[in-house]
Amino acid sequence: LKNRSLFGSRCRHLSPERWYRCFPTLASGSRRHNPAPLEMQEQQHDNFIASASYEELAAAVSLRVAVDAERTAKKLLDIQAEENQLKQWQNWLEETERSILIVADSVDDVVELNVGGQLMTTTRAVLCSAEGSYLAGMFSGNFDGGLKRDKENRVFIDFDPPLFAKVLSHLRLRRFASPDCPAPLPHVPEEVRAEYDIMVKYFGLESLMCSSGNIFHRIAELAGVPQAKLQTHELIVMTLSSTGGVPAKNHEEVFGNMGFHERSLENKYGSHPNSVSVKFLEHRVRVEAMELRAKVSDIAQHMSRQWTFHHGNEMTSMSFNFSRIEPHTGRMEVPGFGPAFVDNLMWSFPGDFCLEHMVIHGRVMAK
Repeated sequence: LKNRSLFGSRCRHLSPERWYRCFPTLASGSRRHNPAPLEMQEQQHDNFIASASYEELAAAVSLRVAVDAERTAKKLLDIQAEENQLKQWQNWLEETERSILIVADSVDDVVELNVGGQLMTTTRAVLCSAEGSYLAGMFSGNFDGGLKRDKENRVFIDFDPPLFAKVLSHLRLRRFASPDCPAPLPHVPEEVRAEYDIMVKYFGLESLMCSSGNIFHRIAELAGVPQAKLQTHELIVMTLSSTGGVPAKNHEEVFGNMGFHERSLENKYGSHPNSVSVKFLEHRVRVEAMELRAKVSDIAQHMSRQWTFHHGNEMTSMSFNFSRIEPHTGRMEVPGFGPAFVDNLMWSFPGDFCLEHMVIHGRVMAK
């Protein structure tokens, strides 16, 4: 009956019973009990049409039109509200896009550098690509007023131009590199290696210019060759003081992803002392840790529990209690070495050795 008051005298002549019979579908929504079943509603319609006067039929039609108009108006208001929300969202997206373009333009603007008296040109994006580094902080735009400049207002960098050019070239290539085609590490002649390392450390670029992780895996990744075939591809040279295990052509497989299984890299049992040495032909490394796994069946008689690890001209003593239960050292940190990168490593054992797998963790730099 609430809806009846909305339509004035057009429905005022109808009794409640006639009104419900006139339009039970509309009326059912205003009653507290459940709507009548569909069959009952249809029967009520038919009875009403058969017995209603023209005035009652006209009132029912007017009521239905008014209710439909009310519902339509509500839907239009809902649609208009949604359109307004969409417009607000579109305006926000356009504003965000403009902000991004402004930032992109400022980040990718051209920067002229005076590097040790030599002019170099790059973009701010390249210089800021090594996130978290001192170099990125210098050119972030937050410290432009504090940077040293020459008389042409170019930022002055007091390092050797050819060495800084190597860093700049690597940063440029990294922007277009991918896991399948990584940016190559710079080639640095031995006579300027120390100066290069100081510069890389100064700019906070060690994590980019020196790759950390499984050294053999990283070298294989950079060269695009199988990890178990580094010697075949002339990236390393392995030397054993004596051999009595797998053939010499297969020695390199001990550095592969899985190493040997039920075979081992071993000396000629009974000869002492024994050593395994590795010469890196294209890279320099800095070892941080190692893992060794011995052949279970030979551990008791033929695996030394102590060895000396040579890192270039430095060395350290290491030990592990190999057994059938624990044939694998797990990751063992290598203490005591300085920051130098070297191109030769050696394991020296006082007795026999039988190794299925050898892993070294650390950083890699191209020679």
